[in-house]
Amino acid sequence: MIHLIGKQLLLGLCVVITAITLTFFMVRLSGDPTTQILPQDATAEQRAALQRDLGLDQPVSTQYFRYILGAARGEFGHSYFDGDTVTAIIMRRLPNTALLAGASLAVALVLAIPLGVLAATRRGGLLDRSVQVVSVIGASVPSFWMALLMIQIFAVGLGWFPTYGIGSWQNLVLPTATLALYVFPGVARLTRSSMLEVLPAGYVSAARAKGMPERRVIFRTVMRNGIVPVLALIALEIGTLFGGAVLTETVFSWPGIGRLAIESIQRRDYPIIQGVVAYVAVIFALITVLVEIVIRMVNPRLRQQ
Repeated sequence: MIHLIGKQLLLGLCVVITAITLTFFMVRLSGDPTTQILPQDATAEQRAALQRDLGLDQPVSTQYFRYILGAARGEFGHSYFDGDTVTAIIMRRLPNTALLAGASLAVALVLAIPLGVLAATRRGGLLDRSVQVVSVIGASVPSFWMALLMIQIFAVGLGWFPTYGIGSWQNLVLPTATLALYVFPGVARLTRSSMLEVLPAGYVSAARAKGMPERRVIFRTVMRNGIVPVLALIALEIGTLFGGAVLTETVFSWPGIGRLAIESIQRRDYPIIQGVVAYVAVIFALITVLVEIVIRMVNPRLRQQ
């Protein structure tokens, strides 16, 4: 187990370094941030002075190695516009994204896993067909379109929930529902297919032959062996929720790191963009390690691998 954790941490470190390296060089292709900071009538001398202050006059390779050394110490610099540290700015937004991602994932899993299991045990029935139809529709509809549709129906039409911002639990309902519908299709379909692969297995028939109640067969024997790929998918979905909730946060004006990334890209605030990517990559790597541990705990046959 220790060898597995070490291997996963090393792989996660490679993912983090790759992500921040690509981001570092890509943001510098977007343009000069001094054009956003200084007024349009600024002189060339003023722009050159600001570039020296920001360290942008140095070779890109020098800037990169300085950034990597700072990132290794947990220092990602200061925002070009706010003057505050990148870490402080991100930590003000990260709890909002964590709240939205956690609520969305909880709602999706509470619905998707039981419905996927029931659809597999009642293959070909009305529930099975309904789950498949809803999954296909959910996977086909873009999240931003779903967000706009929910605003039109539940906020503008019915007036049940606010359209933007953060505050009470009502502000959380529509963005949570939007992201939950984004996660639900993949988890429900994979749960169903995994259960269908396990149900014909010999050990399931043996459990039934011993007189084990059907509910116990499904939730102890079948799910324990069929939940492994679902857990792997959940790890990917968590990373997607943290890094890919950009459109949902933008539509609902939710002050999370996704919206922060969009604002920073528009302003060419290099340190913030790089910091957001680094934090999301670290979160994704840690979640992957935790899921690998949980998978080994759930399925004893994998502990020796």
